[in-house]
Amino acid sequence: MKLSDYLSQQTILPELQAGEKNKAIAEIGELLSPVDAMGDYDVFLGAVFSREMEGSTGIGGEVAIPHARTDSVRDLVAGMGRSSGGIDFQAVDGRPVRLVILMGIPTAKVKAYLKLLAHISVLIKQKDFTQRLLEAPDAGAMLEIVRSFEQ
Repeated sequence: MKLSDYLSQQTILPELQAGEKNKAIAEIGELLSPVDAMGDYDVFLGAVFSREMEGSTGIGGEVAIPHARTDSVRDLVAGMGRSSGGIDFQAVDGRPVRLVILMGIPTAKVKAYLKLLAHISVLIKQKDFTQRLLEAPDAGAMLEIVRSFEQ
């Protein structure tokens, strides 16, 4: 299972305008609204916000993975956004988040969801992965970086 299977240039935002976590999540979420696997976008977004209230998804290293298991999506959906200024996600390391990976998965596909989360964790731990994404010039380059690290 690869992250690049669920991303496209249309679901990657190379410069988030939002400076606040919920607005950043919504900004990336808007990219997912027209995706075929999206069912009820408003319910999806509400589920992500509810999950975020349970505890921050800022995993450290300037990365956050806001997500929700919800039947408002028909299949796994994913989007990515980058913030040059950083966003306070109350991350575990206390640092601002500059890379946000937003995901939604139907409740019946928990195993696939956990596999993808584990895969993303491995990607983030790879030397230079996050830095290269932060330096990429555009969405196409960001997608190619993800693909190159997944080979």
